[in-house]
Amino acid sequence: MREQEHPIIGGLRLGWHTFAAPRPDEEPTDQEEVAFGLWVPDDPDITLDQITQEEFDRSNERMPYFATIWPSAESLVAEVLAGPAVDGRHALDLGCGLGPCGFAAARRCARVTFFDWEPRALEIVKASAAEQQTPAAAFDFVVGDWRDPPPFDPFDIILGADVLYERRNLLAVAGFLARHLKPGAEAWITDPGRPQAQQFPDLAKDEGLDLLDTRLLPPLAANVQITLWRLRQPR
Repeated sequence: MREQEHPIIGGLRLGWHTFAAPRPDEEPTDQEEVAFGLWVPDDPDITLDQITQEEFDRSNERMPYFATIWPSAESLVAEVLAGPAVDGRHALDLGCGLGPCGFAAARRCARVTFFDWEPRALEIVKASAAEQQTPAAAFDFVVGDWRDPPPFDPFDIILGADVLYERRNLLAVAGFLARHLKPGAEAWITDPGRPQAQQFPDLAKDEGLDLLDTRLLPPLAANVQITLWRLRQPR
């Protein structure tokens, strides 16, 4: 069983983590159905403990937060799994980390590109992708920086969980979304209420995107209220 396995990938010892499939409240059950699983580091703090000042400076002061599945990602996963199927549409998991939002989109039948600046994150995501029921051809993996991304065709949906953790990310993410959404396509961005993130919708509108919805998602982690912004590229 995967739950008993602990492979080492990217220098990190991993364990198997599952996400439950949504089900109607009127259908109680003693056992949750699993929507999908993925590999996560046994010790999510190890990447932060190991980083040196030299690595911090060399990476343009980016912290290796990828080893944790943050509450914003858990809430966005639940929203995607409970939403409509996205059969055949191309989704981007922006700043994917370990990939939970992308795998949720794949569970809803999307083709998914996982995009992150951290190569170790993509190594782990590739290993998780090999364990999915989704065909391997439905997944792409790209290492890069959203401030200077590689060439992408525009996407049908972009998912981003906890990508606004630094002020300098706000305009970079807003600009990326505006340049990489198809006409009429949406971005779903979640954040756990960081003060600076409240400026993000206005910056996105300045980039030409429409704000469709601002909503508080039901908290899945104690004392963490998650905001979801749905943005759309005008047709």
